[in-house]
Amino acid sequence: MKTLAALFTLLGVLAMVTPETFLNTHSNEYQAQAVAVNFGTYRNAVNEYAISNPSALGGIAIPRSLLDLPSGWKSMRAWTNRPDGGNLYVWGPVKEGEAAEIMELFMNSYAIGVKRNGSLVTAHGTDMALPAFIPNGNIVSVITP
Repeated sequence: MKTLAALFTLLGVLAMVTPETFLNTHSNEYQAQAVAVNFGTYRNAVNEYAISNPSALGGIAIPRSLLDLPSGWKSMRAWTNRPDGGNLYVWGPVKEGEAAEIMELFMNSYAIGVKRNGSLVTAHGTDMALPAFIPNGNIVSVITP
């Protein structure tokens, strides 16, 4: 009888803990996926603008007002861009798990990773040096227009 009581007590505790843990885990995954799509939308709009207006890449960020973003689109992070040395960099701060979702969204491209110790770290390893104006820990996409 005591064993049965202990079993039901344990099941009761698990029933109270599991749903919250389950929901938080999935909530974080959905948040990371939403941030990945948000970054991808911004990055693709920057890329399309750069392809259509190569002469406009004069070393300053492409203003959001010039980008063809979907109606009602709102940035979930402080995404920004800047051309430098023949490349166009798109970057922004991410939380834990979001960088991995973004890299997965872009099929682990060699051109998308996180800046660590001044270099682009992709799913394939450390790749190239990045400009100092991009903060460490940010997700970065390198576009060569």
